[in-house]
Amino acid sequence: MNRNLLVVALIASTAICASCAPVTIVQDGGSEFSIVHAADAPTSVVAAAQDLQTYIAQASGATLPIVTEPAQPAIILGAAAGLALADVPVEGFRLMTRDGNVLIAGPDTGEGEHTAQGGSSHGTRNGVCHFLEEFVGVRWLMPGEYGDDVPEMTTITVPETDMTDAPFFLNRRVPYTQEDEPEVKEWWARQKLGWSLYLSHGHNFRRTIPAELYDEHPDWFPEFDGQRVPPTGRYKLCLTNPGLIAAFAQRIIDYFDARPEATCYSLSPSDSGGWCQCPDCAALYEEDPEGNLSVTPAVLHFYNEVAKIVGEVYPDKVLAGYVYAAYVYPPTEPIELQPNVFLVWAPSFDYGYTLFRPELRETWESLAEQWTQVTGNIAYYDLPTSMANDAGAPCPPGLEILQFLYPRLKDANMKGVYVYGQESWGTGAPTNYLLAKLAWDPEVDVEAVFEEFMDRCYAEGSDEVEQMYRMLDAEVKRHFLENEDARYVLTPKIMEDVYARNFAEMERLYRAAEAKVADPNATQRLQWLGWNLTLLHWNLRQFNLLDDPTDSSFYMPDADFFAWFAERKGSLAFRPDRRHGGAAVTEVAAAPVDEVPNAEQQQVFLLRGDQHIVILPLEDQATVSFSRITTRGKLVQYTVHGADGAEISAGIMSAEVPIELDAVGSPHYHLVISGGSATYMVEVEGGAWAVSGAVDSKGLHLLNKVTPLYFEVPPGCPSFRLTLQATPPGETALATLYAPDGREVESFRAVEMPVDRKEIAVGAGDAGMWKLVISEAETGVVDDVWVDLGDEIPGWFSLDPAQALSVRSAQ
Repeated sequence: MNRNLLVVALIASTAICASCAPVTIVQDGGSEFSIVHAADAPTSVVAAAQDLQTYIAQASGATLPIVTEPAQPAIILGAAAGLALADVPVEGFRLMTRDGNVLIAGPDTGEGEHTAQGGSSHGTRNGVCHFLEEFVGVRWLMPGEYGDDVPEMTTITVPETDMTDAPFFLNRRVPYTQEDEPEVKEWWARQKLGWSLYLSHGHNFRRTIPAELYDEHPDWFPEFDGQRVPPTGRYKLCLTNPGLIAAFAQRIIDYFDARPEATCYSLSPSDSGGWCQCPDCAALYEEDPEGNLSVTPAVLHFYNEVAKIVGEVYPDKVLAGYVYAAYVYPPTEPIELQPNVFLVWAPSFDYGYTLFRPELRETWESLAEQWTQVTGNIAYYDLPTSMANDAGAPCPPGLEILQFLYPRLKDANMKGVYVYGQESWGTGAPTNYLLAKLAWDPEVDVEAVFEEFMDRCYAEGSDEVEQMYRMLDAEVKRHFLENEDARYVLTPKIMEDVYARNFAEMERLYRAAEAKVADPNATQRLQWLGWNLTLLHWNLRQFNLLDDPTDSSFYMPDADFFAWFAERKGSLAFRPDRRHGGAAVTEVAAAPVDEVPNAEQQQVFLLRGDQHIVILPLEDQATVSFSRITTRGKLVQYTVHGADGAEISAGIMSAEVPIELDAVGSPHYHLVISGGSATYMVEVEGGAWAVSGAVDSKGLHLLNKVTPLYFEVPPGCPSFRLTLQATPPGETALATLYAPDGREVESFRAVEMPVDRKEIAVGAGDAGMWKLVISEAETGVVDDVWVDLGDEIPGWFSLDPAQALSVRSAQ
């Protein structure tokens, strides 16, 4: 797209010169100007007018009235400006001075209106944001009341101007920046993020073809070793099955039938592995240049076949799909795509600072060229400067990577960018700001923008904060060049080699900046960074990575740290706690189990990830303790809810500070753990307890160390399903199921195939506590293993038979 930034030259006549003369809006703190927009202006134009009023008043002290009737002199917005916009692209704007007024307008969609490509256009607001940045000097550094930097300007003059501007990318998103928060939504709008081209491209197999369809159509699901495997977790589909293709297409048609305004549907496969091995699918697979499996031809075949069917009914609707992971390489033989297919290239090999490696840059450039030869309908998805973490570790902006990446995205004519930002604004604001500016103009000077951000954000302390981020940029680059296994996960190795190694210098620079900053807003922004360094220090201490942690000015004992964190929890400064939706608290009936037949001694076990535990105090107080904690960069948080679902308390998992649950406070308690990929062991004193198998879609998740599991089969249940899952061939598992009378009922094997699901008949007298014993197979090791119970039974597991708990629905 052509970017046209120009100042009109003086031409022809004195009349024209007069009409284009500079315009002084505020003189010595006073103004006769109004802000004008049409009475029926779109909400984006109204918001733009309010921003103009607010920031001009903050800068100069002059409050310009907002009116919906003609007035002069004025800043005239939107349709009221009367500007010709035929040559202004969607989301673009025209800004000019004329006859003593300032006119700002662009294509604007109203409420319920969409662009031709299904998005929206807020051209006038984009123009106002440019005006405030260019002529008033406003910078929106981060969201919230402390995020704006507005210089004092008692006089505001706009030179003679006639310019247009528009974004290069038609879809500009910086996700994972807490964008659902109102303050961040405003920041997005002021940074001119948005989309005139709407694309929906999330992993979509499970939503389109639910797992429940397996019983009726097992051939729609992947085949392994000659058998169709029951779907669990992030399951794949059989990409060549005609019935599956027809059903997938019909569900898309039904979706568009029910939503005539919708313009796009995602074709993207579920994440992770598990591709179908049936002969028809396998015949389309290739080997990529790295010697790995490439399923690209099969995926593009699936996209095309579905698109043909949908296109017959809805030829103008867009079907978007990833090219990613095992289908990130183009096919060796050209495949012509249907015109309604839109690809989203997600080069997963470059996630997390790996583009510091020269050889990966060469791969990236080669593949970008190849994919853009496949189709012009292509957008971009990436997390090239991200090690998302809850540990308070600042992720550097990756200046060198951004300078490499964005001009090449423009050269490749990518239609959109979906590039991860940083959820922790206390540490991620520089990255988020850079990504927003690059989304509008991919050729912006990255170094200049970064340096200005530092100056405007941290004022007198900017030199020290800039040194800190540049040091982290250099250290992360060194680590990624020296360690080929480093990617986008904050590992203990990175914590030690980058953050522990440099923490003393980070602390010195932060304290030096803190001592210099006088500006109150800059002080608050710097404090947000300091809060994260406090969190980082605590996490480094948990890893035993600091020689003398108590010597640090950031040190707090656990109890003090938890109280400190509780006061700040929920701030945009931190990455938010994302609890699993499956752990929603509902009312249950809980009762202790008097005796568990065939009980074995509890063994050491490790739960993994998010968990939901019900605890019933049997004494005055039940105490919950954690041990063997491995966080994997996750700040493992929890909430405690009463029997009625009301939240009682919250905290951070620690081996030092247990959770105390008073028997008087509630009949029983729900402990909801936001664990990410962390592992840990749970012990309860003075109470009975059970763990839900419904939080993870695959079932109860254990890692490496397992113990016998006990679960209740209620009276009157004729049968139930039980599923054992692992990830063979490297990670395998066996299991044996025992009825309450001790007889062996069934065996399970996740060795040749990842999933073993069986229907278990329940005989007369079999109600009660059943036992499942997980064991090692003859090959592989027990590592990630899941156990899932069907909906026929309550679905709660007791891990200590001496503290077994019956949990049932309260209905």
